[in-house]
Amino acid sequence: MKWTVLVDNRTNNPSLETEHGLSILLETEKHSILLDTGASDVFIRNAERLGKDLSTVDYVFVSHGHSDHAGGLKHFMQINKKAKVIVSPDAISGRFFSKRGNLHSITTEWPEISDDRLILIDQTREIAKGLHLIAHIPQIHPMPKGNLNLYVQDAHGEYIHDDFRHEQALYIEGLLFTGCAHSGLENILDACPWPVHTVVGGFHLLDGQETEEEINALGQRLKALYPHTQFYTSHCTGDAVFVFLQGVMGNKIHPFSCGTTIYNMTDNISLVPITPDDKEQFILDNQRAFKYGAQEEMTEQREQSRTCSSYAESRRNSSTAQFGMRDDRMEEGEEVISRKTIERCMNGERAETYRIVCDGNVVGGLILQIDQQHAKGELEILFVNPEAHSKGIGQAAWKAVEAMHPEIRVWETITPYFEKRNIHFYVNRLGFHIVEFWNKYQHGPAVPEDIDENWSEDDEMFLFRKIIQ
Repeated sequence: MKWTVLVDNRTNNPSLETEHGLSILLETEKHSILLDTGASDVFIRNAERLGKDLSTVDYVFVSHGHSDHAGGLKHFMQINKKAKVIVSPDAISGRFFSKRGNLHSITTEWPEISDDRLILIDQTREIAKGLHLIAHIPQIHPMPKGNLNLYVQDAHGEYIHDDFRHEQALYIEGLLFTGCAHSGLENILDACPWPVHTVVGGFHLLDGQETEEEINALGQRLKALYPHTQFYTSHCTGDAVFVFLQGVMGNKIHPFSCGTTIYNMTDNISLVPITPDDKEQFILDNQRAFKYGAQEEMTEQREQSRTCSSYAESRRNSSTAQFGMRDDRMEEGEEVISRKTIERCMNGERAETYRIVCDGNVVGGLILQIDQQHAKGELEILFVNPEAHSKGIGQAAWKAVEAMHPEIRVWETITPYFEKRNIHFYVNRLGFHIVEFWNKYQHGPAVPEDIDENWSEDDEMFLFRKIIQ
């Protein structure tokens, strides 16, 4: 499963447009689902820039009747002739208004939708296998205070507070889409009877509405009640609120913006783009994982030396260690991989840096270099935290990488000759092939000056390649 933000209030990609609205493309093995359509046709132009073909979408889910989530539907219907539209009848019939500033309409201008393409939802039910819609969300927990400025016009023309009976949530394969969460994040989670590993959407927690005490209490409850759930938000969640929640929830909550793409596996493995605040911890975790792996290998080698009398002699008589034997360069307190090397990888022109998240917990990370023009990718670094070893996480993470970048036809990576475990992992688990052996007789490409100072052209490395047919 992969989801990509087509429209949001914010972007880190200057080639993408923004607007006050939300639209996300959700792609699974069975379905392509458009989650809301933003306020205009901006989501269509952004989709084209991101290489997304919206004519293949199977379903459009409209979370509620406000124009910043449904205003683009009329434009979508012009380019897609097959997708079924899932919406509440109260969203189509309602007239909605906001009193933030002057009273103004936020009612959607609905296009003509034929009966064979319209799915009206008035109760929680399954639309297709595994695709569930949650309607009429019980209001047990506090509603967002920003709702106090939102109204609906009744049959007599009177403005009454919106009770959000027109709001719905969507659930599929562990992912819960909240739309704007006008009904309250806790109420939506309570109304979902299935296990949730990912929550995506707006939280409708506007800056200056809830007190810090209320936001802190909400964050503490979410962290305690949903320990294996990751939360992603941006639209209609205030900047100050997000920063405060992140201080409470830590790596359980993440921002998104136009162009953000997240891959979620059904076994609760996901790849999450790194944030600036997590950069330092990413480096430290990377060094810790590499050092742990090196120490494990050296322990194994010492055990082997006790039973193999030729080992010490071969080390004395050869300038190169036996295959699979780590050379003794790492001294106490030194790092196996330097900060400079990690930062060089992270700062590459085409670099993508991700956290590996499993069951809501950060378990590792990876760095890719993606050359879309030549359909080529490089795996610079992949590590799994020591406490998460031997659980298949590395292999699952790589599957997520390939699914996230189906346009890449050739992948490459390198590893030192003595990394026996890595060689096994790349060849026997991930399907790479050894295509070159770099050594003093056949050097690899020129080494950048800022790479690890301990590296020299006499070091021996394997180049691995995997071709996607």
